[in-house]
Amino acid sequence: MNKSKAPRLVTVAICTTITVVFWIFVGLYTIFTSKSQVEVDPKILEPLIPTLDTNALSQLEGKVFFEENEVIEPFLPSEKVSTQPEVEFDQPALEASESAEASPNPSVTP
Repeated sequence: MNKSKAPRLVTVAICTTITVVFWIFVGLYTIFTSKSQVEVDPKILEPLIPTLDTNALSQLEGKVFFEENEVIEPFLPSEKVSTQPEVEFDQPALEASESAEASPNPSVTP
């Protein structure tokens, strides 16, 4: 009598499925049964003090403050340095009445 054998691909698929399911259950079991040790810095666990630190505020008065135009940014000599962006507008010439109403500084502020 000839026994019909299952194709080799079906046997491999069944064994792979059993292995994957077993692996998932073992992984879940390991996750649920293990105890994780969480170490938190004690400084983080300290309660917050809701009082104003006047010492820190007095130190702010002694700090050096630069205006935006006083800051000098370092640059390489090969870089082109420009204080204003080069933007060209294609607008028709304004008439005398419109130019008087127009603002003297057409720059765009964010």
